[in-house]
Amino acid sequence: MVRSLDLPLRNLFFESAESNAPLLIVMHGLGDRMESFRDFPDLLLGDRIHTLLLNAPDPYVVGTKWYDLDGRQEPGLKNSRRLLEEIAERLRSDNEDMPHVPKNRIVLSGFSQGAVVSLYTALRAQSEFAGVGALSGYFFGSTDEISDAGRRTPVFMAHGLFDPVLPFETSKDHAFMLQSAGVTLSFHEYPIDHSLCLEEMQAFKSFLETLFFN
Repeated sequence: MVRSLDLPLRNLFFESAESNAPLLIVMHGLGDRMESFRDFPDLLLGDRIHTLLLNAPDPYVVGTKWYDLDGRQEPGLKNSRRLLEEIAERLRSDNEDMPHVPKNRIVLSGFSQGAVVSLYTALRAQSEFAGVGALSGYFFGSTDEISDAGRRTPVFMAHGLFDPVLPFETSKDHAFMLQSAGVTLSFHEYPIDHSLCLEEMQAFKSFLETLFFN
């Protein structure tokens, strides 16, 4: 069943029929919208888990954005983090329309800007998310800002070798930096540009299966 939840961001909620199902949050990239990721449930764990697609809060030339560029990223990132923490609180609430999923059963994931927001939020959180899926993104800020809960949060990070938008070497360097800071992180590379591929989705699916069902 697909519906919208009463949350501070426009959304699509793909509901699992399983009791106590975990939840995957998916966030799009710059200038896009959540509808581009409607196939994620079918590519990943289907109705074994809940999937929540979120739309970014701010308008862009085309589509929407999670934060500004050109040295003005942090205000938007902070606002997106605040919204995600509020959403996590609502998702576990007793409201009958909510799925009642605790924060430690929620994976934050996204592509491009959505990946950056996922890492920014989960690695600074004071209580743990279940994991992070950062697809074609990077880590914004200093590793000094990573919380103890963030270091305990498993991270799946993937990037295209031929990405002309966010250079592969930047993402790879950031992955090594996070590992050196004590973050539990696996890094995956694929012969693609600034996009996704089936092999990448299969690897992310395995990451989610290990988190939730092994």
